[in-house]
Amino acid sequence: MRGGEAGWCDASTLFGFGPGAALLLAFAVVERASAHPMIPLAPFRTPAFDGLVLASGAYCLGAFAFLPVLWLWLRNGAGPSFFAASLVITAQPLAFFATSALAGGALHRMPARWSIGGGGTLLVGLGDLVLLLVAQPGTSWPVLLPGPGVTGVGAGSVSPVLPAVAMASAPPARSGVAAAAANSARQLGPALGVALSGTVFHRSVPGTGAGASAVAYADGLSEVFLVAGVIGGRGPGGRCGVCEGANMPIDRPRRWFDFQSHGGEKVRNQIFQTSVFEMRRK
Repeated sequence: MRGGEAGWCDASTLFGFGPGAALLLAFAVVERASAHPMIPLAPFRTPAFDGLVLASGAYCLGAFAFLPVLWLWLRNGAGPSFFAASLVITAQPLAFFATSALAGGALHRMPARWSIGGGGTLLVGLGDLVLLLVAQPGTSWPVLLPGPGVTGVGAGSVSPVLPAVAMASAPPARSGVAAAAANSARQLGPALGVALSGTVFHRSVPGTGAGASAVAYADGLSEVFLVAGVIGGRGPGGRCGVCEGANMPIDRPRRWFDFQSHGGEKVRNQIFQTSVFEMRRK
């Protein structure tokens, strides 16, 4: 964030990077020396796990990081009504939830490289590139709907299977840590991506964008969508091994998913009833 505001060689920016890198290194040293580390480093020596973590952050960056600057353009540069701009943004979560809900079971039966490495992440990149082509001066808002919709379908294809694939990429004793690491990367991707997208966008549209020309907005958005499409569609995990032996369906995580969907409900009810009984007794 400071790099975009003050410049990448500014003292405040460098001061942020320096201590951040030092603290990250110190954290790794402490975790490696600890008998019971919060984040065991052993899974990070596995290409499948590293690829999965990279894919988790990359697909979220490609799918969601452009939304703030897209909204700026819709409200200041493109000029549609507030309701029309909201419809463009809403197309993505609608596609996301519909894909996750309707295709979640089928996605768990597919090889991991189809849903993550070569399917969902490619759709995210494709949606970004569609927006790159249509986000031009004078574009009417209905033409923009397919871009967020495709990114939503891509993200909705990855999200349901990501924890399961993460669990499969690590030894059983570390499956919980693996799933947590993938989810953390999923949050880190948009956080870094918003800062990156804002920096790229403000090269063409400084400040809040008020008064900037439509051409400047289009140039800024083109750069943002190009960066998002390359990172999100590239799917680093798909190229460096999301899942070793990914030609096989993810059987172990799918059984975990089935437990969550079916037997898990009975277990949760039993735990809840026992907890209520103990509270009343005490």
